[in-house]
Amino acid sequence: MEASTNSVTQTVPSDDMDAVEIPIKRAIPQQMLVPCLNFPDQDEYVWRHEQGTVIEMDNEEKAMKRLNNKRLPFQAWPIAPIPGLTTAFSKSWLLLVKVPGGEAAEAFPSLADRFTIDMDSIIRRREGEFSLVRLAASRIANPYETIDADEVQRCAAFKVDVPRSWKVGDGPYQEMDLMATFQTASSISDTGSIALDPHKQQTIFVQFDANCLTFEAELAALRCLTVEHRLKEMAPSKLSLDAFKMLQNFSSPGWISVRNLHDEFPQLRNPCLRSHRVPRLIVEKFKAFNADHRAALEGLQSIPNSVYFVNGCPGAGKTEWNMVLAALIHSKRSPKSRRRHTPILFLVDINKAVDDAANRYYRLCQDAGLKRLRIIRMHSWPYEIRNSAKLNKGSDDIDAEPDFTKKFLTTASLAQHIETQRNPRQAPTLDEASWEYYELHKGDIFQGLCKLLTRMDEGEALGNEDWKALRRLVSLLYRAVLAQTDFVATTPVAAFGHFSKLFKPDLVVMDEAPHARELTSLIPIAFYSPLAWIFTGDVNQTRPFVKNDNKQSAERAGLQFNPFAEQLRTSIMARAAAVGAVNSKLLVNKRSFANLHRLPSKLFYDGQMSSGYDEASLYPPSTMYLKGYLEKLGGVKDVGENRLVVRLQGGKEQKLRESFWNPAHHDWVVKQVRLLLQDESFDTMTGSGKGTILIATPYSTSVRQYHASVKTWPEEWQDRVEVLTVDKAQGNEADVVFLDLVRTERPGFMDDPQRLNVAISRARQAEVIVMHPCMTFRRVAGGRRIRSKYLSEIWDDAVASGRLATL
Repeated sequence: MEASTNSVTQTVPSDDMDAVEIPIKRAIPQQMLVPCLNFPDQDEYVWRHEQGTVIEMDNEEKAMKRLNNKRLPFQAWPIAPIPGLTTAFSKSWLLLVKVPGGEAAEAFPSLADRFTIDMDSIIRRREGEFSLVRLAASRIANPYETIDADEVQRCAAFKVDVPRSWKVGDGPYQEMDLMATFQTASSISDTGSIALDPHKQQTIFVQFDANCLTFEAELAALRCLTVEHRLKEMAPSKLSLDAFKMLQNFSSPGWISVRNLHDEFPQLRNPCLRSHRVPRLIVEKFKAFNADHRAALEGLQSIPNSVYFVNGCPGAGKTEWNMVLAALIHSKRSPKSRRRHTPILFLVDINKAVDDAANRYYRLCQDAGLKRLRIIRMHSWPYEIRNSAKLNKGSDDIDAEPDFTKKFLTTASLAQHIETQRNPRQAPTLDEASWEYYELHKGDIFQGLCKLLTRMDEGEALGNEDWKALRRLVSLLYRAVLAQTDFVATTPVAAFGHFSKLFKPDLVVMDEAPHARELTSLIPIAFYSPLAWIFTGDVNQTRPFVKNDNKQSAERAGLQFNPFAEQLRTSIMARAAAVGAVNSKLLVNKRSFANLHRLPSKLFYDGQMSSGYDEASLYPPSTMYLKGYLEKLGGVKDVGENRLVVRLQGGKEQKLRESFWNPAHHDWVVKQVRLLLQDESFDTMTGSGKGTILIATPYSTSVRQYHASVKTWPEEWQDRVEVLTVDKAQGNEADVVFLDLVRTERPGFMDDPQRLNVAISRARQAEVIVMHPCMTFRRVAGGRRIRSKYLSEIWDDAVASGRLATL
């Protein structure tokens, strides 16, 4: 299996010693390695994960270059300069940019990305022709999210730094405000004139920084836990090392120490006791817990080496359990703690989920009366990584003192010059929380910072010493805010490095843990020493993302084959589940009505997933209406569950841009969605209002085609419809799901159990699966056809239950 082609050398770095090259005799395999579930040998663990990550990092850089070369266009409107951010070298501008759908959405910057932009237009002046290219940019929160203009609200906002001086021919540099050529408002505070005028629209192209911070953070965590450290303060804690040893080899974990969180937080034993003074809303939520939820809470009395795994099925309330646990802990100070508060670090490996978690907890605490808690969300950390800070170098650049100045000044300027209020039901970002804290204390402890900002507002150019003072004072401000923060929601990568020195949590929770690569999950283990690390998620739904599957796909994509890909796709939590090391399971589905839980339970949970509703509650009026809708749609009688499989005659897959779509499927689904949106009896299950629809499909080309159709519909329809690839659908749900499986010749990659589980567990009330019978077979060596494992069961189940319609 391990046929060699080339030897490799490993450079072993650490925080406190020079990198030393050590030759490694092991060769890179030429065949995919079967993933290990336990690692008795730490060298094997390091070799697989380090080499696999290095290859993945190389492939990510290649993919990023290819993405940059595509030069996908985006529609932008330069609004006006951002006051107070002009330096001797550049002026900062605010741009609004339309958030695209389809393929372009994959290439659109997030709040954590590093990138530059190129303006397509050429500026012609009497001094000559000028191009605005390679402009340093960052995505910031849209300051106009609350103004009464839907198009503007839905835009992304970029801060773009434009040089002030430009070279004119062979002559000297001259100061010119070139971006002013495209200015669309008199100032950023002129909210009355903020509009997306098509005549003033500019086309921009984004170029991403190829710096792979995620992989740097992963490898730093691995090195931290496996390399000898000469300086004690640079080494991980004994708690971290014991946890890491257990995580490597669940079958022989070594020394086991048991943590009892109920001793640390007595209110966990019985939150209903009045002496604990737990807010009524939190007590009510605790009382609503089912037996699985309570068992998971009781399991916190015996946590081996402070690591606790909670695996939960779709709709089991995993995040709700996390939220209630955090609120219970925050309800009463620990009698064993010397601190006045109990900081909690909540990690999710997806930026949108960071916002969702922080906002959800913020609203819960507001409603429960826990309003003194400081809850913040954080998408990124201000790492200043030079190009020299690459693999096999020390971590000095990454671990350097962060500079918050740019983000703080941007937040301050927008807050001062745009008369919009932050949404009171959303958690503030770290920058917003710091600005609000400064506003509260600028007359006392931050008088020095106030004087500097006043001078800047008056147009004074600060000298070097003043800038150093500004940076120091802003750093003190952020340190003060983090020292008083109770709950931070962020990504593992943002939590890596210097942040761990400023925020010391008593509890680390990592939600959607099976989505994260093993080394991503090691980041909180390596750099934090809490009372407990809690990992939650569903190993039957999500897997970590790795660039390629096999040699052929790697070669087609121009990437390096990664023989460690299957190991990287196996998360820590998946390994734990495979060897029976998961501490607790949540197997009651509260999302799905109308028996929609039955099929995924049968296929992926050994029949153990049950419904959270009794027979009388499975079919509320809106769900019963959709039962009749499905029966009429498919011409079938009395469906036993609200799931219909549809075969469309004449449908045929088409390949486009290395992906697929099915025009006949597309047209039929679009027609049905339009009709359902117009149906006045189609109601939602999540409160009052009209029903929502999710169109899910495995292929990006199919998604682009659906996006193109949906964009032509009225806004009120678009607000009720979401179009996602199956791989992006995790964490989303809708009243009705249309699942277009596209293929008509073979199953493609949809016979994967995790992927298919996600696909058929998103619906609350009804599901329509559009598929072709050829997906029930796959070809093996020699051209022989055999039954696909899971897709054939979906088809056979529909046939046996009379829920197959041929149209």
